[in-house]
Amino acid sequence: MKRPLTTLFFDWDLTLAYTEIDGNSMGERLAFMFGHAGLPYSQDDIEGALRQYGEDVALGKFVPVAKPQKRREIAQLYQRLLGYLGEEDTSWPVMERLYGSYAYLPTYLYDDSRPAMERLRDVGYDLGVISNHSRSARAVIERLVGDLVPSPRIVLSEELGVHKPAKTIFLRAAARAGARPDDCLLVGDNLQVDARAAVAQGGYRCGVWLDRVDREAERPLPPRVMRITSLAELPEILA
Repeated sequence: MKRPLTTLFFDWDLTLAYTEIDGNSMGERLAFMFGHAGLPYSQDDIEGALRQYGEDVALGKFVPVAKPQKRREIAQLYQRLLGYLGEEDTSWPVMERLYGSYAYLPTYLYDDSRPAMERLRDVGYDLGVISNHSRSARAVIERLVGDLVPSPRIVLSEELGVHKPAKTIFLRAAARAGARPDDCLLVGDNLQVDARAAVAQGGYRCGVWLDRVDREAERPLPPRVMRITSLAELPEILA
């Protein structure tokens, strides 16, 4: 008889939580982050750099990473933007400050996050978070869901030095929860990096793709991967 699932992990950004600032344009968000990192460029300056970035991509001068996950991939974007801005210091310490500054954007839980997590905790599941994020995000996550997710079960890529979809981060998370990988499930908004990788790389029993924008075109799904459009569906599916 199959062992029961014991542990449910969630991705953070765009799964449990989202960031929002003013009009929420890329220029506004980056201006906030750059300022927090000690690079006080205006929103207009940054939007000009973003336009130049887009033009260079269109001209084939470089091929950007479509959905950067690793710290180095994200840093490469920042370095290009700073180059357009004429910034002389694009050293790694500056990139680390910028990488960490994302966590200081105003962050909110989705309306369905806490109710679903509370229901799942109340029926006996251990809950955790696995996120490709900076160590500075820990304080935010603990503030918003620390009563539901103990600190050891908040697993951040910068703290471990490994990112999803590498299997190590999934295995480390399971070990911290005192669970076998096959007793775990991961819910995330990225089909490949979260749901599929948790199964294929981490050996998790199941991956759940949280498809909030309803991308029907992404079907059919890989084996042992489910799709939901709201976290409110998760307790019923597991029941």
